[in-house]
Amino acid sequence: MTQTFQISHAELLLLLGLLELPRPFALGQSALPERPVLEGVLSAAAGSLAARDLLTMPTQPDQQPQPPPELATALRVSALAEHLLIVASGPPTRLCHISRADKHLVMHTSPVPDVHRFALLLGAGQVLETLLTTVMPVTLPEPAIEQPLFLNGEALLAAFNALQRNDLNLAASLLEQQGHSSEMARMLVKTVGPQPTRHALVAIRKLRRPDSVARGAMVISGQQGSWWIAPESEGSDLLALWPIGGRGMRARVSEFGAWICEAA
Repeated sequence: MTQTFQISHAELLLLLGLLELPRPFALGQSALPERPVLEGVLSAAAGSLAARDLLTMPTQPDQQPQPPPELATALRVSALAEHLLIVASGPPTRLCHISRADKHLVMHTSPVPDVHRFALLLGAGQVLETLLTTVMPVTLPEPAIEQPLFLNGEALLAAFNALQRNDLNLAASLLEQQGHSSEMARMLVKTVGPQPTRHALVAIRKLRRPDSVARGAMVISGQQGSWWIAPESEGSDLLALWPIGGRGMRARVSEFGAWICEAA
């Protein structure tokens, strides 16, 4: 069974300080309140954690409060991640970070602002199911065509925005302007339909080392189908849009997640 911990932003800052951990990648940079205010906030956070059995208060003056070992592990993995997988979904924008350190895998999400949820994942299989739950519609029919279309990022963004406004004709026209036939452009637009969701996936190996390596992909999904979008080739400015069904989605997401889970 997955262990999950939900804590406030102030509680997270307190625990990071107690464990002497750096700010996790998922938090980015943010300013702290002035010291008197900060001390009051952290004191209240300590009381809240202790009341939920997420912080054991010391019995000796020279001891520090300590969180449960499982929560401490989740925070260490997130703060000291060696490999990282990020999924940004929207609209509206939602972020999911899956961190790996040693053999541990931890997912960090924020269900509402200033609330953090950490889940200790059980292995690569759970990472795959988490990704599929996030990016794949409940039903995803197989596409009528399986060949990709190529276009630049600006045209893709304009086409996505047109779909968000239910303007399928404009979306198809934008694809046609990239040199594709009217029939192919309209068929591709029809596979997704109006108001799709967008999921950007970024995977980074060796996060804190000079020889870090990253790769990315995007999924655009609607009621009629999905596109898997990735660079045409290494160093290319063009993106390849692949119409994709359930089988293809599972295969591509599995390979993408394995790139992090099996990283040396």
